[in-house]
Amino acid sequence: MSVLIIEDSPVFGLMYKKFFKGKGISIVICQSLEKAKQEIENPQYNFELVLLDNHLPDGKGIEILSDLKSKLPLVAIIMVSANSETDFFVEAFKQGIDDIALKPIDMELLWLKMKKSFHQRYLEILNNNQREALNIWRDSQLQEQALAKHLIGAMHGKIHSDISAINYWVKPSSLFSGDSIIHCDGPDGSHYVMLADAMGHGLAATVSLMPMMQAFGAMADKGLPLCNIVFELNSKLNHLLTEDRFVAVVIIHLQLINKTIEVWNGGMPPVIIVDDQYKIIKQVKSANMALGVLSDNLISVSTEKLDLVDNQRLLLFSDGAIETPSIEGNMLSVDDLVSLVKSSEEPLEAVKLHFNDKCESPPDDISIVVIDTHDILQTLIKDDEVIYTQESAFIIEHTLQGKSMDLLDVPSHLCELLSKQLPLSLVSKVFTVLTELYLNAFEHGILELKSEIKSEENGFLNFYEQKQERTNHLSNTNKIKLKIQWQSNTQRLEIYIEDSGHGFFNKDIEPSALFKSYGRGLSLIENIADSLEIIPPGNATRVVLVGKI
Repeated sequence: MSVLIIEDSPVFGLMYKKFFKGKGISIVICQSLEKAKQEIENPQYNFELVLLDNHLPDGKGIEILSDLKSKLPLVAIIMVSANSETDFFVEAFKQGIDDIALKPIDMELLWLKMKKSFHQRYLEILNNNQREALNIWRDSQLQEQALAKHLIGAMHGKIHSDISAINYWVKPSSLFSGDSIIHCDGPDGSHYVMLADAMGHGLAATVSLMPMMQAFGAMADKGLPLCNIVFELNSKLNHLLTEDRFVAVVIIHLQLINKTIEVWNGGMPPVIIVDDQYKIIKQVKSANMALGVLSDNLISVSTEKLDLVDNQRLLLFSDGAIETPSIEGNMLSVDDLVSLVKSSEEPLEAVKLHFNDKCESPPDDISIVVIDTHDILQTLIKDDEVIYTQESAFIIEHTLQGKSMDLLDVPSHLCELLSKQLPLSLVSKVFTVLTELYLNAFEHGILELKSEIKSEENGFLNFYEQKQERTNHLSNTNKIKLKIQWQSNTQRLEIYIEDSGHGFFNKDIEPSALFKSYGRGLSLIENIADSLEIIPPGNATRVVLVGKI
């Protein structure tokens, strides 16, 4: 402890020197205010406590208190005086002293007061340092949160696209939401919608969603089947998340060409389908575990398929919507939630009003999505109404060899080119046809895989493992030839694809079983194409699509 003593009496000065020398305390004695002012400016000293006499040759000790407090703001001050008047000490305490000691001085009592005052000042310094460190940490946290919020928002904005047919609302229970809603357009004009609810709350839950956001967007951009998307998302979460983390999710694929809705629900509340009067006509309940729980060989990727009917609405929501109590303690039922959605003149306005004004802070994130099938179908109808009169004709030919057949996204690449010449509705059909034909040519023709594998136990995983193994052994003798011809005057598009495989017209598979061998692909193509021709020995296919004239 370093002590400044402001005392003009030589007797008291000697007493202080003798006493503090025995305590091992460093002291500086000043006999005037002027000398004291010089010493507190001296950088050589770092005083921690001041003993201040009030009666000095050049003034009152109380007059130097303001200088002491400004120059040594954390120093402890004990006023030593023979003046026992209450008013004097009240004023001294107002100006910042820590304690008093009356003359004649009891040095042991003074020592106890000094240790107490020093300790209090030490605690104050410690508290100030901790407060400063806390402020630095808080500022750092705020900067990190702002950066994380920006990055997550930017990632979501890059993947998600807003359309009038899909309205949604998210109310997080903290700064970050563990719920995420993503809509992506498929290259065939279809729509992918995902509502994900990560385990927990806040930033930890949000981070759990990040691995699947980009993956979902990338796969939707390629128009992959819903079963493939579910499998890949589950595999990615299994590899990246810790064992105690998972993501409940419902994914919907709205396919306008064949007017179907495909749903996969893993650990989420049911998807509610209502008619134009908001009467519940169907509930698609969860039949699967959340993603990231089961391994690749246990996850079920089976989906439920429904008709895409005009003037219906699909309602998706996280469990926070039906588990958040109102101020009165009541939670919404599914029927209550549907009634709230129905009562809104503006989309979801009544839902927002309920949770914002009639409920306490939600214990869980709340997310609600409403999909209007009428508006969804209008996107295809409007495009069908456009007649393309510009005269044009072209032939596109591609030959792919070896591993390039698996690495290049041929259907997406070609449809991007075609979209500059053809109406969206026709390009959507072309994408579906190309995707099915190309997958059949590659997986069944080149790799000689059978669709029946997928229906076996662990079939989906086995199928992909066999596909990867056989792909690794491809050479340039393995080929797929693709030819597309367009004539605007007849609005006729012809697609021809041929693989170097053995074909399917052989002793094992008769022509009558060909559709089964190709999986669902050829049946789907037959439904949307104007003509379909399988060319013997079954390794070539010709499809014709005709637009409006």
